[in-house]
This record gives sequence, C-alpha cells and structure tokens, in this order.
Amino acid sequence: MKTISRRELLTLTTAIPFAVPAILRSAAALSAQDVIDRIKQKSGIEWKADGVDTFKAGDPMTPVRGIASSAMATLDVLKKAVSAGANLIITAEPTFFSKADTAAPAAARRGTPAAPDAVFTAKNDFIQKNNLVVWRFSDHWRARMPDPLVVGLSDALGWGKLRIADDPRRITMTGTTLEALASDLKKKLNSRGGIRVIGDPRLSVSKIGLLPGTTPVQTALSLFPLVDVVIAGEVREWETAELARDKVSAGERKGLVLLGRVVSENPGMNECAKWLKTIVPEVRTTWIPVDDPYWRPS
Repeated sequence: MKTISRRELLTLTTAIPFAVPAILRSAAALSAQDVIDRIKQKSGIEWKADGVDTFKAGDPMTPVRGIASSAMATLDVLKKAVSAGANLIITAEPTFFSKADTAAPAAARRGTPAAPDAVFTAKNDFIQKNNLVVWRFSDHWRARMPDPLVVGLSDALGWGKLRIADDPRRITMTGTTLEALASDLKKKLNSRGGIRVIGDPRLSVSKIGLLPGTTPVQTALSLFPLVDVVIAGEVREWETAELARDKVSAGERKGLVLLGRVVSENPGMNECAKWLKTIVPEVRTTWIPVDDPYWRPS
C-alpha cells in the first residue's frame, strides 16, 4: 500500500473544506415547494390561502433544474420550457382551460362523469413524462405595487419614462393618431390578429390608459375621463366595448384598443422572470412569451 507523504496529506486536508460545500449544495437542491415558499416570503404581499395561486400539476417536492415564467402554460410553452432546461413553470393564467384549473374536464352536468379529452390527456402525459411542476402566480403578483403587468407592458412599448408617477397606468406622450398607435402596438407586441380597435382612426392621442389582463367595466369607467384611449387586454364585449362605442357615438373623442389577455400579460411575466432572478439566483430563470393565438383572414 502506498504511503501518503506529509505534504500529500496536507494537500488533501486543506482541499476538503472547499469540496464539502459543493457536495452540500448538490444535496440541498431547491424543490419546487422551496421556490414557492421563497416567493411567498419575498412577495411583500399578505398571502391568501384560498386564492388561485396554487400548484396545478406535478409534485411540489421535485428538485428544480430551472424556472420558466409565462403568461400561460400552453403545451407549446411547456415544450419550450423543457428545451430551456426548466422544469418549474410559473404561469399567470390557468393551465387547464378554466378557473377551476383541474387536470381533467369538468362534468357538463352534476352527477354525470366527464368524457376523457385528448388534449387534457396529452398535456398531463407531457407534464408527467418530463417531470414538470406548474404553479400559478396571478392574484398575488398583480397585488404588488406598482402593478408589474402595467410596468412590463409600458416598458415593452418603450413608455417606461412616460408613466405618471402617482398612477403608472396612465401615459402622457407626444401626440399621435389612434391608427398609428394601433399599428405601433401590433409591431412591438408581435401581434398577428388579436388587436381590435374602437374609435376614429384619425383621433389625436396623447393620454393613454393601460389595463393589461382582464378588466371589469367599472375600472374602464373610472379611467376613460382621464385619457384619450384605453389599451386593455381582455374585457367583456357587451360591457366595456359597448361603453366605448357609445362614447364615440355620443361625440366623445375616445378610443379603445384590445390587445388580447395573454398578449397584454406577456411583458408582465417578463418582469416576473427578472424578479425571480433576484430572489432565486441559484436557479436559472427563463421568460417564455406566448404567441398571439389569433389570425385574421385576408
């Protein structure tokens, strides 16, 4: 047996303190639950246990290799997350097509079992096969001030310095027209067909209100008097859209631009990715935008 010299022994013993932390770091890999616990701790928001921000798929104890934030955990987003090396997906919107967000179709009538659906099955199979965990982060993310969806959208449009300090939803800019504004939005947000506009294309616009995500008519009512145009994500067509149309018919110089809910939330989930990098620096975080789901016929 080879005899270890005093110099070799000294080299080995001095190297151990450097080797042990690496071993410990490997053994103490963060689980999905660890990441979510850290989000709750660092959010600065009082956490409501009965909200929608819960795990939607996967085992919370799964070790996290990477994190992906997105406006919606579509199958396409899940595939991109896997390609990016992420197995914890943090989504603003439901994964399984309803507010209940259950991993199987809801029954059409009480007491009647729902028939299996091929899309639900394929999505669940993909999540299980790739050991993914999906967690929704919606209510509490939007409760942060200023609203990160508003900040993200205005920054993506190059309007970060144009926000009004006491109301970041409001933008004051050099005058343009409603038609030019809508064209600029389409280009900057990479929209294919989801943008819809109400109002005179020649309307002069210098004051804008931002309402990303989904918005009740009461919010639009309070914002319209302060701006020329409201840019919203999703509204009830028979409420806010008809309110805007009647304002125009009544002679008010107003406009409404609808981006689509997911398109309007994409930049806000980029803000989420930036924030996650500061609170979970040991795990790589990637932002995955969701494509505009619509197209327009020629």
